[in-house]
Amino acid sequence: MTAAGNLTEKVTLLALVTVPDGAGGSTQSWEPQLTARAEIRVLKSGEAILAGRLQGVETFVATVRYQAAMAAANSTSRLRNERTGKVFNISAITPDQRLQWVDILCQSDEL
Repeated sequence: MTAAGNLTEKVTLLALVTVPDGAGGSTQSWEPQLTARAEIRVLKSGEAILAGRLQGVETFVATVRYQAAMAAANSTSRLRNERTGKVFNISAITPDQRLQWVDILCQSDEL
């Protein structure tokens, strides 16, 4: 279980938002949904072949306190580490049974 003292990173949950551009089209941008303190634990690091070249891949879990805005998040959302500026793809969002903590499984395409 995560303790408050382990929440050493600041992360922002980003959602893809489509906005009409006024000329009949639309633009998409990543809008912040919530910012929270998180504990980040690396699960594994390795390499994968993507588009015919070797690329580093890192999988980790970010644990944050549950917030009501987490209900709208899904695997199309992104997670940004505010300290490093890196943006990660979200694979799964799993709240605990008491809705106190949420584990966010993320993957980075760079090491």
